[in-house]
Amino acid sequence: MTYSLVPIVMQIDFINHQEFGVELSHLRPFLKKLDKALDTMEGLINVVFVNDEYIRSLNKSYRGKDAPTDVLSFNYEAEGAGEDLKGEVYISVDTANRQAKDHGHSLMDEVAKLLIHGLLHVHGYDHIKDSDYKRMFAIEKQVLGKVVGEYIASE
Repeated sequence: MTYSLVPIVMQIDFINHQEFGVELSHLRPFLKKLDKALDTMEGLINVVFVNDEYIRSLNKSYRGKDAPTDVLSFNYEAEGAGEDLKGEVYISVDTANRQAKDHGHSLMDEVAKLLIHGLLHVHGYDHIKDSDYKRMFAIEKQVLGKVVGEYIASE
């Protein structure tokens, strides 16, 4: 299923969402808030929902870490590889499920948090330096509001 923000500057293709029971209607409000929070969001982005086994293989191949993770993002524009495809976000629904239980919120809230985090990475945001972390987290908090507050409170 394709979700386009209005005006059409960013197109997101969701892959495997039905297989994993991800409700796109829950994500749309967060995507609209992200669109307002950022100056520019454009290009085609694939959001792929996977299991731990699949994301573990990606994490090992691209980051050298032989373990599952919650979300991986690839910015093809930054790598000079993508013409039509700006990037991809992979979300492990298995890990999201565990994290949602650990933090006391719904799977869909956790998926929304991971989606926004991954999309920010595709759009060039990072959290390696403390100043970059603060800037990225401020946008996440603005977009996710209560979901991020609950996440931080439970850490």
